[in-house]
Amino acid sequence: MRNLSRLLLVSSLVTLPNLVACGDDSDSDKPSSGGGAGGSGATGGSGGSTSGGSGGSVAGAGGSMAGSGGSMAGSGGGGTGGTDGGVTCDLSATKPVEDITGKITANKTLTNDKHYMLKGIVTVEAGATLTIPACTKIMGDKTSLGTLVIKQGAKIMADGKKDEPIVFTSASPVGSRAAGDWGGVIVLGKAPTNKTNPTIEGLTTNETYGGSDAADDSGVIRFVRIEFGGVEIAANNEINGLTLGGVGNKTIVENVMVKNTLDDCFEFFGGTVNAKNLVCYRNGDDGLDFDFGYSGKVQFYFHQSDPALADEANGFEWDTDGTNFTATPPTNPTVYNATLCGQNAVLAKQQYGMLLRRGVKGTIVNALVSGFEAGVDIRDKPATDVSLKNSVFFGNNPENIAYVEDGSNADTKKDDDSGFDELAWFNASGSNNSTADPKLGDCFAATPNPIPQTTIPGAAPPNDGFFDASANFVGAFKDSSGNWMTGAWIDWADK
Repeated sequence: MRNLSRLLLVSSLVTLPNLVACGDDSDSDKPSSGGGAGGSGATGGSGGSTSGGSGGSVAGAGGSMAGSGGSMAGSGGGGTGGTDGGVTCDLSATKPVEDITGKITANKTLTNDKHYMLKGIVTVEAGATLTIPACTKIMGDKTSLGTLVIKQGAKIMADGKKDEPIVFTSASPVGSRAAGDWGGVIVLGKAPTNKTNPTIEGLTTNETYGGSDAADDSGVIRFVRIEFGGVEIAANNEINGLTLGGVGNKTIVENVMVKNTLDDCFEFFGGTVNAKNLVCYRNGDDGLDFDFGYSGKVQFYFHQSDPALADEANGFEWDTDGTNFTATPPTNPTVYNATLCGQNAVLAKQQYGMLLRRGVKGTIVNALVSGFEAGVDIRDKPATDVSLKNSVFFGNNPENIAYVEDGSNADTKKDDDSGFDELAWFNASGSNNSTADPKLGDCFAATPNPIPQTTIPGAAPPNDGFFDASANFVGAFKDSSGNWMTGAWIDWADK
């Protein structure tokens, strides 16, 4: 997040309202069998091959990432959809387009016999529910900053299906789409944050988020893809793919892909909402960004950085508060089973697998990190206190684990931990962390295959009703039989 403190401001432009920005920030689907080659065209394809071909390589301190593995075929070209139970979902079909503008003050249900265009800042007001059926395409208009905002007390019911996803996308034709073509999706709830009546900057009214209801319910976001968003509304001021401000744990967020966004893929400002099966592909800033006392759970997260990006971008970026490292509650997430793949290149600007700072707490288990400048950077100890266990760092370059923090590095951005020994933290007794080759397919390909050849043993997640307690392996995927990134909700087209 380039400027976390922006979220504490409330301002308006004369002609263009600003939105939540970050900068320097029904079918439930458990891991299932891959199988089948991906298709293209109107019906897409539901599977992905995980055999054949040669694996990619990772240069740098961790050595080479060897191993076989073919490409994980996607689900049809350009978001065209796929099939589910014999029902064809063709999101590329020509349909009437209905504009959505202004305030939605009563319950509204969209239909999938037409496409929709967000014109300007569209808000769903308190007491209203926006229902979006499976196999619906919603486009965002760039000129008017097309963006969807779900306010406190409102709900979004976006419950797609594996092969009948709900897609928020660019209004430009396939082949000419780009990050920043429209805004994004913002959901505001009433769950706790560590701020007093925080407001989202730049809306024409001072919209607050957060409160005292940890079990607040903002609806359902499931089998949804959000792509080509993050429109820049001012210099260094873009919108995230999916922004969740003070969202409660009765809200369902599952199987969501954010791709080709100009800013963060996912940013959680406080709240308690849990999330599962998240994909961040070719983001312009950070992947999974937590701030302002977020205390939820995430399981099964895949991240691939944009190889063309020259800016600072991290897999995880976690903060408690940019100005008050001891704010309560602290940001304190629990994350199991993540695979983070960086740019696999040495860049001038920082690119960390995990940037943990500003008083953040948390638990990270069964994470796999590769292809970043360094696996982790921990700042602001002792306020920052995160546990990392049963995780693998491999092929990060030039530092596989972390820069040595002994005062010898002239670049203060690489020696900013006040003497904290990250290498000792990573290798601590009982941590069970490793730098062994995970033998993935190709984590960095345009159509990535982050599946390990064989299961990497990890720790069993808690059996608490949210986590899949059987996922006792490192990374987001057990093996080729556990590839949950299949179906039409997944699409790797980058234009």
